[in-house]
Amino acid sequence: MKRSGDVSTRQIVWAESLAVSTAGACLALLLAVPLPAQDTARATSDSPPATDVAAIRAAAAAYREALARGDAPAIRAAWTADGDVIDGLGNVMLAGELAAVSGEQTHTDRPAAPMGETRLRFIAPNVAVEDGVLDVILPGMTMPLPGSFTAMWVRQGDTWKLAGVREAERPVVADASSLEDLDWMVGEWVLEPEDDSESKQAGSMEMTVHWDAGRTFLVREARLTPPEDSGESVVELQQRIGWDPLVGRIRSWSFSTDGSRAEATWFRDGTSWVARGASVLPDGSQVNSTNIYTPDGRDRCVWRVIHPPLASDDGLPTRATWVRKAGGAAR
Repeated sequence: MKRSGDVSTRQIVWAESLAVSTAGACLALLLAVPLPAQDTARATSDSPPATDVAAIRAAAAAYREALARGDAPAIRAAWTADGDVIDGLGNVMLAGELAAVSGEQTHTDRPAAPMGETRLRFIAPNVAVEDGVLDVILPGMTMPLPGSFTAMWVRQGDTWKLAGVREAERPVVADASSLEDLDWMVGEWVLEPEDDSESKQAGSMEMTVHWDAGRTFLVREARLTPPEDSGESVVELQQRIGWDPLVGRIRSWSFSTDGSRAEATWFRDGTSWVARGASVLPDGSQVNSTNIYTPDGRDRCVWRVIHPPLASDDGLPTRATWVRKAGGAAR
């Protein structure tokens, strides 16, 4: 599996499509789904044996510890052979894939998920369903991203294992930001990768941002020129960012000449702007991720993208800087 150093030109455009319209995000990174140990079993006249409740709690605790260590064999052992995770977009991640990717993540790559109570129901002597709310803090963010999950536990022999996890996102609480707060983006920009090797592989990317005639939408137009020897075509992206009265939030819609499209919701997290949403790629697959824009003075903006590790066989860029062109000051 390739990582962020292996970036094709089209992938950078897709990532920027996600970033400006985006993916994500991502409760798909709930592949680190840390099922809480504070499970609350519903009290009924035929309440399950306390030993079963304790066993599931112990299995959940061991699973969290394996995730924290990045222990792929232990993560895999916590699941049934055909266990899977399905995110809010319907993307499926098999337990074996989850274990492999979780094992590759470093501690700083993993999201934080404060523990909370869940509701545990036994629907058969050897089957239990766990429903819970899980707020995830992704790397580089301070605001929790609210979500919920349902986990299926089954007993195999003397051991309780995960058979499936189903994720769902909940809307981020609206902040007081207005579209005018994004006026700092207006101008001409060029993308500056974190290292020269990425720049050589990716070619160059430029962007122009301006208001439409009525100042109701910010229009972002990006152009990616691949290296001359790549054999790839120039890819262009257009996006509109505006206030969506239907949901009462800042939203964006983007379209690329390679056939991909995306939508996102924007909100503030401290001094950064976060774009969360979903993108449809040319092959019809859907990807979600979280994109974070942090202005650095008037003429620089650090762009970070957090994407589901299994979103593509190739990695997407994770960090770059938009630099305002000389003479490209905000209008």
